[in-house]
Amino acid sequence: MTLITRGLLLAGLLCCLPVSQPLAKDCLSASEYQRQLIDNTTTQDLHAVEALSQSILSSCPAPLDNRLGRVVDAATIYISLFKLQTDANDAQARLLTQDFSQSGVAEQAFYYQLLASYSLRQGQTKQALSLTHLLTNDMLKNLEPQESASLQLAVATIHFDIEFYQSVRELLSPLLDHPQQAVKMRAAILLWYTPQSQQQLNQSLAIVRQYQQLPDTLLKVSALEVLARDASARNNLQQGEQYLSEAISLAQKLGATSREIDLKLMAAELFASTSPQTSLITVPVTALNSSQQLALTEQEIASATQQQQWQRASILHEQALKLREIIDKNKSLAREYASFELVEQARQLEQAQQQARLQALAAEKQEQQRLIYILALICAVLGLTMVSLLFIKKRRAADHFEKLANTDGLTQVLNRRAIQHFAEQVSANSKLRKQPFVVALADIDHFKSVNDTYGHDAGDVVLTEFAQRTNKLIRQQDRLGRWGGEEWLIIMTNTELKAVNALFTRMQSAIRTVSAAGHELTITFSMGAVAGDGSEPVEALIQAADALLYKAKHNGRNQLVTTVAP
Repeated sequence: MTLITRGLLLAGLLCCLPVSQPLAKDCLSASEYQRQLIDNTTTQDLHAVEALSQSILSSCPAPLDNRLGRVVDAATIYISLFKLQTDANDAQARLLTQDFSQSGVAEQAFYYQLLASYSLRQGQTKQALSLTHLLTNDMLKNLEPQESASLQLAVATIHFDIEFYQSVRELLSPLLDHPQQAVKMRAAILLWYTPQSQQQLNQSLAIVRQYQQLPDTLLKVSALEVLARDASARNNLQQGEQYLSEAISLAQKLGATSREIDLKLMAAELFASTSPQTSLITVPVTALNSSQQLALTEQEIASATQQQQWQRASILHEQALKLREIIDKNKSLAREYASFELVEQARQLEQAQQQARLQALAAEKQEQQRLIYILALICAVLGLTMVSLLFIKKRRAADHFEKLANTDGLTQVLNRRAIQHFAEQVSANSKLRKQPFVVALADIDHFKSVNDTYGHDAGDVVLTEFAQRTNKLIRQQDRLGRWGGEEWLIIMTNTELKAVNALFTRMQSAIRTVSAAGHELTITFSMGAVAGDGSEPVEALIQAADALLYKAKHNGRNQLVTTVAP
């Protein structure tokens, strides 16, 4: 056999051999990949997380082992928090069913915090709270100091989104002196929104101003957002727009669509910039969270109102009401779980208390029956007296519970259901007696900036003071109710529409300044009012007053707009 023949035969044999898998030497250990992933998520380096995930998929043999699969799923979930086109539901489902019993505490904590963040993004508030409860109660105390910072940041971020501000301060205040810059910066950013004191606010802002030392990551985007809000609060709009423009450009560079949308919504709100609608051309609205959808809808309402497209504005307003209802429901659920450190204990205590109440009611019923029987034999008159006393007692208790059911827990004025019921009664009486009445809807101007600048507690003070001072100004036969958030419904009985002008002036004077969070806040509000005579539904009057309220907002706020309902 010639050399040429042998060469051709050898080449043919080599061509028939199967293609080998990628070399395993290029695939790092699961522990090393996991360490890199934790570091990159702590510094919020989105590109590094994407590159790490691609490295595993291209360098490691398939199928991936269990631990490598977890790392890929965790990276997918993290990326999906900022890139709306990524569907991480399958990754979430896999991680939720994983057995972490053989894993270290730090590894378990990392996966659970990612699952909690994703659950909150998906509107699964209860699941997010349950996971943070597990993290803070069972895992945080077992972590080394250098490992616990990432967990504290993750839990604090979730608690910030559901307005557990005291928990945010407790978790993050110690991290302002952390040696790692990314940890210190993330803590400072959240504490700027929820400062415990003026000193802490100044300290947080000083750290955030060092943003130029950061690489181009999502953390730098958040720092620029804080500086933009701070500049806006100080009325330095030009500087604020510069910071925000830089943040938007960086978010686009990173491909963080969710953050880009948030920033453009902020630009439209604070600086009257171009509508964020243009950034959503390729993004389905269902991919946005409820807060983003609401903010976008409110921007579209303002645009439609400005263009006098009243029908479109009305349709958008209905959409906004539904979104606000979803958000309020989630916040209400979060507040029900506000004592997250005692969730299980509270549940057991509630069950025990409910059982005790049932037993007490049963015992009370038996006692009442026995007393009635004995007293009836002794003296019918005494028996009737005792029955009367029991009836009065129960009636008072019923009145007490009815008052609780009809009262807003924070401001102690009528809640939405009660004020609407009162309005319907007034409408019916007005139709019967041919008397006019007034429906007025008021909204505190720039209330969101109060919460953003001074914290949720200060916002609660403003709401309470508004309710108490207004309640003193209306007549005894009139009623004030909290319609939702910072909106208030006022029903004035047997009154002409012109009477609301004097009330609005008195309210402006009484509510002009409010002391909260160590500051004297200047408070203004806008109001729309219509007159009714009982011939039209109350819902139609409220919608008409709401449309006038939006007109007052559009005209510059701090004013009253009235008309007679058709």
